Amino acid sequence: MKHLTTLLNTVSPSGAEESRRAVIESIAAPFADEITTDALGNLIVHKKGDGAKVLLCAHMDTIGMIATRVEDGFVRFGALGGLNVLDLQNIPVRFENGTCGVLSYDGKIPAKDRKLHHCFIDVGDGTVQLGDCAVFDGEMRKLGEHKISAPYLDNTLGCAILLEVLENLKKTEYDVYFVFTVQEEVGLRGAKTAAFGIEPKYAIAVDVTDTGDLPETNVQMETKLGGGAAIKIMDRSIVCHPKMVQVLKETAEKNDIPHQSEVLTAGGCDAGAIHLSGSGVITGGVSVPVRYVHSPCETADLRDALAAVKLLLAVLEQGVFA
Repeated sequence: MKHLTTLLNTVSPSGAEESRRAVIESIAAPFADEITTDALGNLIVHKKGDGAKVLLCAHMDTIGMIATRVEDGFVRFGALGGLNVLDLQNIPVRFENGTCGVLSYDGKIPAKDRKLHHCFIDVGDGTVQLGDCAVFDGEMRKLGEHKISAPYLDNTLGCAILLEVLENLKKTEYDVYFVFTVQEEVGLRGAKTAAFGIEPKYAIAVDVTDTGDLPETNVQMETKLGGGAAIKIMDRSIVCHPKMVQVLKETAEKNDIPHQSEVLTAGGCDAGAIHLSGSGVITGGVSVPVRYVHSPCETADLRDALAAVKLLLAVLEQGVFA
């Protein structure tokens, strides 16, 4: 993925997406007819066309922590998005101002009883102000030939996929909006305003999804790393439009693009807000399977991301929407 490492080096917790938005805008500018930022902060990259409006979106924001109390080098914090307290055990974090710390917890509390308010960030002599945001601090690592692990593949992968599609799109009959949304992790907020403003006929949300391919997994789904682009059937925010599911599957089959089906029983995505906008939008999703979602070591297979790029390009270039 051409821009993945660059995007992973940007800090973008929910509500503080400015640095990532600036990087995405600089990459997208040479390939766009128009770029705007709406009042909520969504970056809207427009490729003008005479056909139906198609919205492709990926959220720019990530989960994170926000300082609620600072005392004697220890920071209490609130959650920006879905934090699993069992993942927060002596891990490195970094604040937007560069202050580094270690996220730990009250050792007297058994794991089964641990809640987020038992956790804290040890910043030593570092400086943190009330309201400062922090993120997991780590680098991308290769796990063999095709797999990678890093913090915030959710949804940095989706942003990288949209940029690859934008750069490689040769010709389309549609009026296409590539939208990089804000505040997905705290309630699908950016997607709601973006869809209202654009009024698309069709929409596809590009995100990550959970997997069921771990030993003795409790996740009851078949999605797996290396299985190809995951075509969303449903999650907790949306039951995807049957027409969109059919079109995505038929396009993948016609073009020999590796794909699999996604039925996610926990969690949602921007599609959940988009499909309810206005009088309704024909909406679907293309996802990249990721293990250990919302942890500091999310793990994915880059072949699945590349399959997503190929599928989205085929949808736009082959005029698959009647």
